[in-house]
Amino acid sequence: MADEPLLEVDHVDDHALGGRDHPTAMIALCPTCHAVKTRGAEGSMLRERLRKVAAELHAREMER
Repeated sequence: MADEPLLEVDHVDDHALGGRDHPTAMIALCPTCHAVKTRGAEGSMLRERLRKVAAELHAREMER
């Protein structure tokens, strides 16, 4: 367990369904949140929120 990553990089929109390989469309999630986003009943709501968060974080980093 100690060698396992604490976060997983995830495509906000499923890459297999056309999700982009771009920082504005990717976010780091803990394994539990990643599973909820991918397979949970709240997935679509979480996806919408994460899409905004990823874009905001990317914009903030680009301003540096």
